[in-house]
Amino acid sequence: MILKRSAVAALVVLMLPAWAAAQDPCVVADPGTGTVTLPPAGCDYLSPDEVHMIIDGLPPNTTIELAPIHLDFICHEQGGGPPLPQEFCNTPGGNLGGEIETFDSTLQFTITGTGDLAGFSRLISVPAQCEVHSGPRTAGDPVQDFDTEMVSLQGAIFGDPDFDSLTITAGSAFGLPSPGHTTLTREGAPGTAFVVDSFFDITYQIDFVGAPGSVLSGMAGSTQATLTMGLPGPDPIPTLSEWGVIGLTAVLLAAGVWVIRRRQVTSVA
Repeated sequence: MILKRSAVAALVVLMLPAWAAAQDPCVVADPGTGTVTLPPAGCDYLSPDEVHMIIDGLPPNTTIELAPIHLDFICHEQGGGPPLPQEFCNTPGGNLGGEIETFDSTLQFTITGTGDLAGFSRLISVPAQCEVHSGPRTAGDPVQDFDTEMVSLQGAIFGDPDFDSLTITAGSAFGLPSPGHTTLTREGAPGTAFVVDSFFDITYQIDFVGAPGSVLSGMAGSTQATLTMGLPGPDPIPTLSEWGVIGLTAVLLAAGVWVIRRRQVTSVA
């Protein structure tokens, strides 16, 4: 069997293990303190395998799925004002004995309806206010491993074309436990950046009222559930089975190249 170059390339792509195509990890510069200012600037908390859901208040066998991204962490003075460096909003203490982090953020939802709401699709951004407590860590350590807790997260929009009101609430301050964990791993020598691996098991509540004249008109409800949101961590070391896939991929690639060259030599002859 003769393999063309395009076929070989396609085969190699298909054989690559899932970890090789994983999202780039969150990398944050050391500001000179030997640790990272949290929340990590420029990094987004994702939930690739789970979605927020609205169930209560909808017709039977109907849901609204909200695929979330938590991003744009901004420090403000109390009462508003221009953005400040995040360290101005971080203070010692908190439930875990380390640090309290307060910040504004954005919850971005890709919304999809199911059942009677099949075809309903939106992209909605909800401004939120957050407070996170972190456990103690030792600045300068190459690996800093500590617990975190989402104490409060609340965001809302009003007067949307589909939602007369939409409120998302999470955190232990509201009776919605949301524990988490963070690991900071130094990339190299002292002073280099850290890879941030972090997640929260968020217990949330979504309250909504449908807007008059929309597909949600006359609907309202309150749904509670839990999902995990996190940052991609360091690239994992391949397991033995993954090394087997890598080896097989290399063998197939070498065989394909050999066949192509053999064919070229035969054609010249």
